[in-house]
Amino acid sequence: MSRSIFILCLLFLSLPLAAQRRVVAGPGASANPGALPPITSLGDEFDDPASLGRWTSHGAAEGWPEMIRSLGIGGGGVLRLEPTVSGWYADFRGPFLFQEVTGDFVATTRVRARGKSGDLPSVTWSLAGLMVREPRATTAQTWEPRAENWLFATTGVAGQAGQPVIETKTTVNGRSALNLHPVPAGWMELRIVRVRADFLVFARAEGAAQWTLQERFHRPDLPPTLQVGVNAYSGWDLVPELWNDAAAFNRTVIADRATDLAAEFDYVRFDRPRVPDALRGVRLSDYRVPAADLVAAFAP
Repeated sequence: MSRSIFILCLLFLSLPLAAQRRVVAGPGASANPGALPPITSLGDEFDDPASLGRWTSHGAAEGWPEMIRSLGIGGGGVLRLEPTVSGWYADFRGPFLFQEVTGDFVATTRVRARGKSGDLPSVTWSLAGLMVREPRATTAQTWEPRAENWLFATTGVAGQAGQPVIETKTTVNGRSALNLHPVPAGWMELRIVRVRADFLVFARAEGAAQWTLQERFHRPDLPPTLQVGVNAYSGWDLVPELWNDAAAFNRTVIADRATDLAAEFDYVRFDRPRVPDALRGVRLSDYRVPAADLVAAFAP
């Protein structure tokens, strides 16, 4: 070991433990969270149809065809999104409307995943919710697989018809891992909190007094600036012939097969997280951090 490295090690070890934790907090950490600009103005109550123009579509941003059957802000201040065949899984894609957010954030939505003629979608893998995605510089023409990086929390129907769930999913370089959490049907509040490289997913069913912590993701690979917004997808099981061909799936609008998702978003709200002193510098995705402490801090 060189003398300079030895001295640096001694200096590091002389720091208080909390300071050591901040030094090794990991990629994606905000250098000075207090200096980040407010982001509440990025939110939308969906009470003005013109506000839809403030959102960027994934399809338009990267040159993909839109997998959207209908989209608009209607009466009662609700954004309604109905997708064609789509599926956010691995290298496969679907509708996604986003704002770009730099640094730590709290993103919250109130969403209901209905069928077009019922309280639940009749087609499996029909869900909608909050998504966080790494921007890509590629287009539909230059796209290559195994480079998608994102995570989300959605609600609706997954592989079992009639069973409403929350689906949490994380995708690293085009490889997805998911969990399903049974929930009641109806409106659902979803929240994703970013603190440095940690992402926390919270949910609260309509009428419930308390939020629950659904998932913790540690994603040090994700950059400081991310796309954050609402997504929807339906009908993955309707196109088995494309399950092994993401490029063809992504470039094709399949509007002649009967998807069944009428996603409704009451609002999307953004804020900066307020991290309690006891949690500063702590890896929040570590399961040794009690879930109750995270709920109290970020979803009181």
